[in-house]
Amino acid sequence: MCKLFDDWTPQIKGYCDENGLDFEKAKQLSQSWGRDILVLQYHDPKKGKKGLLDETPMPLVLLIRRDKTGKLTFEKTQYTERYLNKVS
Repeated sequence: MCKLFDDWTPQIKGYCDENGLDFEKAKQLSQSWGRDILVLQYHDPKKGKKGLLDETPMPLVLLIRRDKTGKLTFEKTQYTERYLNKVS
């Protein structure tokens, strides 16, 4: 996990709980980050075996941004429910 995910864990868990999303699944997703942004992406282990020769994009599942005041904002995508939905 990246440091941002570690630092923001309480807020991410809270967001998942409030929105019926599975935090444990979120922890397992691939992560990309910048200074004030964290992107959770789904990686299909059956795809992407050829490295850069295989242009299989990873779907963006959840986008998390920190604004200038330090507040986190969460943006769902068309893949959020598919990959983070809790199993009933």
